[in-house]
Amino acid sequence: MISTVELGDVYICLFPFTSGRHFKPRPVLILRDLDPDCLICRITSVPHQGFLDIRIAHWQKVGLEKPSTIRLSRLVTAEKSLLKVRIGRLSDEDLDLVRQTWNEQFRL
Repeated sequence: MISTVELGDVYICLFPFTSGRHFKPRPVLILRDLDPDCLICRITSVPHQGFLDIRIAHWQKVGLEKPSTIRLSRLVTAEKSLLKVRIGRLSDEDLDLVRQTWNEQFRL
């Protein structure tokens, strides 16, 4: 089992559907280690342009197969056991944009 994850890591995860009954393997971005769980968000190749969607500029360097979008609106707290394979890490440029978007949109 994976013991430690870091902000910016990209994994293939058994991502739960909203119902919680089924899962689909898909790339996810690690946002926070919550031992024994982690906060993740979906990465999709389907184009989205909402205010919480971030196009990954350096998607090939991450290990993704297609141009992709980070969906900060699709947050999930998941057990680390659902993380199957680490495929890469966001570039500093892409990670800075995630931080900037998060900090602008999630102030309480």
